[in-house]
Amino acid sequence: MIVKLTIKNYILIEKLSIDFEKGFSVLTGETGAGKSIILGALNLISGSRIDHKIVSPSHEKCIVEGEFRISKNLFLEFFKLHDIDFDELTIIRREILKNGKSRAFINDSPVKLELLKVLSERLINIHNQNHNHILSNDDLFYNLLDTYANQLNELKQYRVLFNEFNKKKSELDFLKNKKINFLKTFEYNKFIFDQIDKMNLQEGEKLKLEESFKSLKNFDKMTSLFEEFKSLSLIGDEYIQQRILKLSANIKKLSNYSIDFEHFYKRIERVNIELEDLFSSINNFLNNLSFDQDNFEKIQNRLYKINELERKHNLKSVRELIKKKNELKNRLNESVKYDDKIKTLKNNLEDLEKELLIISKNISSKRLSNKEKIQSNMEDVFRNLSLKNSKIEFSLSESNNLNKNGINNIDVLYYPNSKLKPNILSKIASGGEKSRILFAIKSVLSKKIKLPTLVFDEIDSGTSGEVANTIGKMMKNMGLKIQIISITHLPQVASRADHHFKVFKTNFENKIVTNIKKLDNSKRANEIAAMISGENITNSAIDQAYELLK
Repeated sequence: MIVKLTIKNYILIEKLSIDFEKGFSVLTGETGAGKSIILGALNLISGSRIDHKIVSPSHEKCIVEGEFRISKNLFLEFFKLHDIDFDELTIIRREILKNGKSRAFINDSPVKLELLKVLSERLINIHNQNHNHILSNDDLFYNLLDTYANQLNELKQYRVLFNEFNKKKSELDFLKNKKINFLKTFEYNKFIFDQIDKMNLQEGEKLKLEESFKSLKNFDKMTSLFEEFKSLSLIGDEYIQQRILKLSANIKKLSNYSIDFEHFYKRIERVNIELEDLFSSINNFLNNLSFDQDNFEKIQNRLYKINELERKHNLKSVRELIKKKNELKNRLNESVKYDDKIKTLKNNLEDLEKELLIISKNISSKRLSNKEKIQSNMEDVFRNLSLKNSKIEFSLSESNNLNKNGINNIDVLYYPNSKLKPNILSKIASGGEKSRILFAIKSVLSKKIKLPTLVFDEIDSGTSGEVANTIGKMMKNMGLKIQIISITHLPQVASRADHHFKVFKTNFENKIVTNIKKLDNSKRANEIAAMISGENITNSAIDQAYELLK
C-alpha cells in the first residue's frame, strides 16, 4: 500500500505531502482545484511519460516521491534479481528536469524507467475512463478465470515452461538459419580443403624441395666447378692429400729426433684425417650428383603449386597451409554438429510441447467449469450498477497452437440487454458502461486475490442515486482487503470512505497553489454538504451529509 505521496514543484504544487492509510480514501474538491495534478503525480511514479511543462516555472526540476509498505515474501526476490536494496518501506522517486529529461529511483538506486514500471504495476493500479482500453486486453479475463479456478500457480508453472519452449524454438530457428548460411559456403570451403588436402603437404618439405631445385637448376655450374676443384687439388702429378700424407711421414721421422716435432706430427695428422674425409665426402656427393629432367620438373611443379596456394590464401608457409586445411576440416565437420544439435532441440521441443498440452488442457478444463460462476457473479454486480439487463459471456475455444495463456482463445461477449445480439465487449459497450464493467471485474477480483492499491479517477462519473451509493458501498467493501483511493464528485461515494482528503487552491505569495488536507468529521460533513448543494450550503444539505456519513 502507498503510505505517503510527496510532490515538489509540480505545476501548481510547490510542496505537498499526503499520508495515506489502509482502507478506502477519497479525494474531493472543486473542478480545477488540482485533483488531476495529484493523479498525474501518481502516474509519474507509475512510470508514465512526462511533459517538461509540468515543472513549476520558477524551479529547475520537480520531484514526485511515493513511499510504499511492501511484503518481504512478495517482493524480496524482485529486489535481489535487480540488485536493489530491499526495504519494507520502499521509496519510488521520479525527478523531471526543465529540459524534459527525467530520472527514476527505487530506494535511492537509479533504475531504468521500464524497471520502475514493472515494480509500480505490482504496487498501484490507476484507472479512469481513458483506461477503458484495458477491456481489450485478454490477459485481464484470463486472470479472472484462473483466479476463480484457483490455478494461478499452475498457470505460472505453464508460463515458465512456455517461455522455455519459446526460447528453444528461437534457438532452433537460429541454428537452422546458421546451417543454411553454413551450407551456402560449404561447397566453396570443401573446394579449398580438397585443393590443399590433395597436395599431402608435410612440414619442412618446401625447404628441402627448394634445396633440391637449386642443385638441379645449377647442375652444369656445379659440375664445372667440381672439375676446377679437382684440377686445383692436383700438385704436379699428385693430389694435395697425397702430398700432405708425405709431409706427415716426413715430420713423423723428424719427431724421432725432437720432441717438438712429435707435437707437429699430431697436428698435421689431424689435418690429414679431416682433409681425407672432406675430399671423400665431396667426391661422394659429386659422384652421386646427376640430372634427372623428370625429377627436376616434378620438383619445379610442386614448388609452383605450393607457392600458388600460399599466394592465393595470403599465407606464408606450408605450416600455415596445413593449419588452414585443419580449420576447414573442422568447419566442414560442423555440418554433422548442426544436424545433431537440431535433432536434440527438436526432441526437446516435442517433449516440452507434450507437457505443455497436458497442463494447458487441464487449465482450459478448469476455466470452462468456472466461467458460469464468474458470469453469474459479474451479472450480480451489473444489476447493482444499473446494468440490470446486461450480461457477459466468456466464449472459450481450444486450439492446437500454444500461447502464453495455454490452448485457449477467448472472446468476451457483452449483451447490453436481452433484445440485442452480443458483440465483443470492447467494441459494443459505451464509455460509461466500460468503466462500470471494469469496476465490476476489479471488485469481483478483489474478493479472491490481493490486488495492488487501486486508484479510481471519477470512475463513478455519469452515475447518481442508488448506483452511486452502490459504487461507494463496493469501494468500502473492497477497502476491507486492499487500499482504495478514489477521486470523486459524488457525496454518496465520499461518505463511504474511511479517510477523506480535500484538494483546494490558495493564494500564496501572489501565486495560485494547490493544497490538500485531511478532513475530520465536522469538516467532512461540510464538504459533503457542499457536494450536495453547491457553494451555498443549506441546513438540509448538512442534514443529508450527516445522514450519509452515518
